[in-house]
Amino acid sequence: MSGTPSGAGSVPASLPDLVREYPRVLVYGAGGGGDAVGAAYMYSKIKRLGGEPLLAALVWERHPLDPYPGPIPLEALIEAEPLGWSLARVTGGTRAIRPHGEVWPQIARVAHSLGVEAYAVDASKGGEGVLEALRTAVRELGAQAVVGVDIGGDILALGCEEDLWSPLADAMSLYALANTGVPTLLAVHAPGADGELPPEEVLRYISILAGRGGLVGATGLERADLPVLEGALEHAVSEASRIPYEAFQGRWGEVAIRGGTRRVMVTPLQVVTFLLDPRVAYEWSPLARAVAGTRGVARARERLNELCVYTELDLELDLSRARETGSQADPVELRRLGRERLRRLGCRPVECPS
Repeated sequence: MSGTPSGAGSVPASLPDLVREYPRVLVYGAGGGGDAVGAAYMYSKIKRLGGEPLLAALVWERHPLDPYPGPIPLEALIEAEPLGWSLARVTGGTRAIRPHGEVWPQIARVAHSLGVEAYAVDASKGGEGVLEALRTAVRELGAQAVVGVDIGGDILALGCEEDLWSPLADAMSLYALANTGVPTLLAVHAPGADGELPPEEVLRYISILAGRGGLVGATGLERADLPVLEGALEHAVSEASRIPYEAFQGRWGEVAIRGGTRRVMVTPLQVVTFLLDPRVAYEWSPLARAVAGTRGVARARERLNELCVYTELDLELDLSRARETGSQADPVELRRLGRERLRRLGCRPVECPS
């Protein structure tokens, strides 16, 4: 397991500086699902700054859209061009063939809305697969820099948080972002919008990282970004990515998402994007460090399980088993039982900062 990122690129002083010096920027939706929409927003912003952005996202669909457990491997994609072990060029016509039927991945939906080619990152190959995808974009596509986009801020989670639902994709992405070898930023957009870490916890973690020299700055939604978001949300399915758009329109108040399993307070805070040094975030994150060196998502999941972290893959597997046996498939209860199971097996929990 790696402890310190190697070959990490420099961190620019601001987003405009990044684009000015390294205009060909890979904009990467780090958490799967609707993070592709957040990546589209950042793609639009970088383009308006004079850059030549490339759009990419980790391909892992939410369970209601893809009931088969786990991320979508490149081998399941049709109308896609593999560019290496874990990266493929996709278009709006790209689909994934899964055991239950055909899936239209979110990155392909966003590519369709923008009328551009985009790139799918295969998380089934573990932390090393995600890292290799980003490095392939540098080698094969000429990407000079990378901006990873996370909606909500759970990519900063430590694993001790009570309402952390989807840490695995984020951990693999953070590990990869810290090791790209080119200038890289982590963009935490819309704190708390995914209903996992509450906004105040995300802000506290950002403050801690700022104290370690990890805060680069902040940006956010502007009126010029809205047409891109509107187009993406016409085709993409993402409750979390819709929240910052609605916040910009003046929505205020609590909403339920993910089938009522999570609740989000919609405020103007969710139009803000915090820009961080991914290397500092990596050193902060026991989860990102844990998945270093993994070459399969199952092994990455085991590493987090050893830290008492119940992952989205665990939940998808438990939901699938429950469906097969005809038993109760309540996600909240399955997650509770799964976390208890890990503790009985002798996992080593991470402590939250006081």
